[in-house]
Amino acid sequence: MKKILSSTPISIPEVKELLSRKQQELTPLQTRVYNYATSFSKLSPDAAKKLISELVENHGLQRDEACQIVNICPTTIEELRTILSGYKRLVSTILFSDEKLNEILQLIKQYLAMEAKIEET
Repeated sequence: MKKILSSTPISIPEVKELLSRKQQELTPLQTRVYNYATSFSKLSPDAAKKLISELVENHGLQRDEACQIVNICPTTIEELRTILSGYKRLVSTILFSDEKLNEILQLIKQYLAMEAKIEET
């Protein structure tokens, strides 16, 4: 029997990257997950990792919150607030003021714009 020693949340682009390495050996379920990840990834795996890191280090988010933000890439304060309110801690007005939420949104938009430029070339 296998034992789970630790777990770390990862984003959809990271899932896509992991499954693409063994694409020839995937089970039917893994193939469905890979197809889903391919369809819904909004960022490259490298960009997703960098954005997660920035959200955790510079904006005080937990890794699972940052992964969910990367998965969805919200474009409005309301969407971002909805994502953050689903976690164990409450969205406080001090921690997540409109100013801080706008900073996070600008960061997301910056990463999405970089991805769009890369796709154009």
